[in-house]
Amino acid sequence: MPTITPANAIRESAERLGINPSDLATAISYESRFDPNIWGGKGGQHYGIIQFGPEERQRYGVKIGSSFSDQMLAAENYLRDRGVQSGMGLLDIYSAINAGRPGLYNRSDVASGGAPGTVADKVATQMVGHRMRANALLGL
Repeated sequence: MPTITPANAIRESAERLGINPSDLATAISYESRFDPNIWGGKGGQHYGIIQFGPEERQRYGVKIGSSFSDQMLAAENYLRDRGVQSGMGLLDIYSAINAGRPGLYNRSDVASGGAPGTVADKVATQMVGHRMRANALLGL
């Protein structure tokens, strides 16, 4: 069975969600720089490509050492469960990751160890380089 590359895993999940793969990859780059084994957040409690918290890791089956493609399926289910719908863009995708659902643009996760700024601030000012990295990964 061929290995699924991160780019292909992102494209497939984005297609099933009906969202732009570049937007999805940008959010993943911002959260983890595409490293499925990265820990972060307050006390280093968040793990993986979208920084799953302990409860989310348990619910979506993300374990230490989970592959990128396995985590991508978990992230896809997480985003769908949080309300990401076809046609939504980076702001809503990142709001679902950072604040728990789309539309919470003025929320911040700084108390949980996230970078300073609201969802809207991060998308507007902190993700430009991540968009470039995402597009390079996707070959755009």
